[in-house]
Amino acid sequence: MHARIGILLPRSTDYPAMGYNITDGLRLHLQQKGITPEFFMENIGYGEDAKLTYSVAEKLFLSQNIEVLILYSTSFNAEPLYPLANALQKPVIILDAGMQLPGSAASPHCYHITLQGVHACRIAGQMAGKGSKKVLMATSFYDGGYRGPYSYDRGLSEAGGSVCANFVSAYKIAEFNIASYMDHLQHAGAESVAACFSSYLAELFFKALHQHNSAAVPLPFYCSPFMAEEQLLENCQYPGGTFYAVVPWGRSLQNKVQENFLHTIAAEKSKPANIFHLLGWEAADVVQQLLQEGVASLAHFSWESPRGTVAFHPATHYTYAPLYEGMIIGDENGKCRLRITGSNTVSAEEHLKVMTDIPQGVVSGWTNNYLCI
Repeated sequence: MHARIGILLPRSTDYPAMGYNITDGLRLHLQQKGITPEFFMENIGYGEDAKLTYSVAEKLFLSQNIEVLILYSTSFNAEPLYPLANALQKPVIILDAGMQLPGSAASPHCYHITLQGVHACRIAGQMAGKGSKKVLMATSFYDGGYRGPYSYDRGLSEAGGSVCANFVSAYKIAEFNIASYMDHLQHAGAESVAACFSSYLAELFFKALHQHNSAAVPLPFYCSPFMAEEQLLENCQYPGGTFYAVVPWGRSLQNKVQENFLHTIAAEKSKPANIFHLLGWEAADVVQQLLQEGVASLAHFSWESPRGTVAFHPATHYTYAPLYEGMIIGDENGKCRLRITGSNTVSAEEHLKVMTDIPQGVVSGWTNNYLCI
């Protein structure tokens, strides 16, 4: 089977191979399914220019006659494409870290494969606030512009906890320090830390904690999923202390699909698989389904993925899948690594609750795609 597929590739300073990894995961899994892809690619920068994204998407549909469009995007940046997909009656698959919440009603032609970032943060918040704990909220300037901290707050409130102090880091490397965080540790009465960092800012945070030794890590940390992303952790100094995390996937998960996935990426690309390979791999399952059964069949579609059973919710058109509890620990070289310790089954009802719990009033947010900085 032949397929004409459009791909909108993002840029990322900290994950420069992001778009290529997505494409490799997609291509390799399609080939396993007997589908020969013909890719038509366009660059969308960091995703902050909605007009550019719309323009290149329209170009691929109209001039290249693609059968499906795939892009890595936040909800905020993907939703302007809904009218185009509806007008052309062409399917769009959005690969999404899941650190935003929907702002528009679902489109019958658009489906999101999400890593469930806000849901993971909500569970981490419940863990941090359990027992009505006072929680120090620590977030990077970058992550504060997404819905991770909001979801943390919703989760810890559900557990009876409350935020007793906030630390927001600087984003410039030369200005990064944790002086106010250390002050909050001494005076705010916190019993745990909810930590929402990603990319180079997570690396800087771990480094600063390490430099302050045991004085910086007396409390347990409950980390956002992309603070525990394995490719990132390889570069981070382990500061000691106790770090819990909730993640969508890890290399140590064991199932038949995962085994095939890890072996294929390692054999074909000579590198360990990562979450971007995973998104492309899962997109191949969705492409096969819509080519064979039509886009309408996706509303009730589920499949087996390296992270377990993944399903689209018929109301949201976002996927939901198991989320995994883990710990960030030290390796033999003093760097960080992820150890999976348990799993959380995510029900359709829980997914819908999280995805419809939208902040009220005016909210701030960045316009670039998450992890694209």
